[in-house]
Amino acid sequence: ALAAAVGVIGVAAGADRVRWHRTRYRIGEERVDLHTGLLLVKRRSLARERIRTVDLTANPLLRLLGLVTVRIGTGEHGGDSTLELDPVARAEGERLRRRLLERATTPRPGEHRDGELATLDPRWIRYAPVSFVAPMLGGAAIGAVMQISEWVGAQGEVIAWVGDRFQETPLLWVIVTLVAAALAAGVVGALGLWIEMWWNYRLEREPGGTIRVRRGLFTSRSISVEEARLRGVDLVEPLGVRLVGAARLDAITTGLAQDDESKNADHNTVLPAVPRPLADSVAAAILREEATPTG
Repeated sequence: ALAAAVGVIGVAAGADRVRWHRTRYRIGEERVDLHTGLLLVKRRSLARERIRTVDLTANPLLRLLGLVTVRIGTGEHGGDSTLELDPVARAEGERLRRRLLERATTPRPGEHRDGELATLDPRWIRYAPVSFVAPMLGGAAIGAVMQISEWVGAQGEVIAWVGDRFQETPLLWVIVTLVAAALAAGVVGALGLWIEMWWNYRLEREPGGTIRVRRGLFTSRSISVEEARLRGVDLVEPLGVRLVGAARLDAITTGLAQDDESKNADHNTVLPAVPRPLADSVAAAILREEATPTG
């Protein structure tokens, strides 16, 4: 098994080494070009005027090595609308992001200034357990225990062990106890998921008209949306979050395709669940409105 693992790692590393050696990219005045491949050579080109998003992501290993993955998108559906550079140095990723999203704009009087719109407040974590994520994660935890026990052939023993613990307990209390245990596991999972997704959060408007969200504890994410594509914001109040006076903000954009990874990462969420007055004020700042449109 060890020899097979070493062999697989060696083949994968060698394939990536060849891929990197055969990859070239160029940022021209009018187009972005990518050339890659050994046996199957691919040449792709995007017009710079069509580029709408440049997102940077880095898993823990890439962060340790000072690298990022750069995804350049035009906002259209289909694989031909995105170029991916995986990986490049973090400084190079930031340079590419700034260069590809820069726009010549003239600020209008009375607009909200560029800069920070919102930054992380650790107290927001208290809204994580009241979302629908907590019960879902609790149910997933129970399902995972049963599935793993089945894989190792011990599902019967697990069920028997739980039955022994509640042998003298009325059925109603058994149900209540199991539900409480599942919810407790879900709360812990929701807290951990929130920390991973929203730690180091920062929302800002950059010169040239770009809304940028940065977040992530282990896997860092930098999501940029051109304001020309921004059509509004969606104030979302799930039941549990609404009962404690909080809400989150999603961006409403046109022409921004969502791949599977973007959907899983809440690509359009620009503000996590926060106190409702703060969500209203951030909505006004994003839309450059003097009075909040969501109040």
